[in-house]
Amino acid sequence: MIRLVFFFGILGSIILLGALYVAKAETDAAQARLASLQAELAQERARINTLTANIAHLEDPEQLRALARTHLGFEPIQSAQELSLAELAQVRAEAERLAPQAAQANWQASPPAVRGRQ
Repeated sequence: MIRLVFFFGILGSIILLGALYVAKAETDAAQARLASLQAELAQERARINTLTANIAHLEDPEQLRALARTHLGFEPIQSAQELSLAELAQVRAEAERLAPQAAQANWQASPPAVRGRQ
């Protein structure tokens, strides 16, 4: 009887030792995966910071002004270019008066091949 108890005690200890080994191996694998995910997360955060800095640089008003001047020929509006409300009404009336004439002139000036596709 004592030998049977001793045998089952040893057998239980071996089973528990095996279970402990499996649990430790799974824990080590999970910790390795966690470390790799944390490293990947740190890389992504660094990349986000870099992209945020690039966006801030590209959205900088001075940068946009310089690009608009260089590539589009835009210049800041001068005070002489501003219109009052009365002047704006006159410009609109003039544009409405000339719009049908300009459209007709553009249509007549276009080549016949282009006119047929419109």
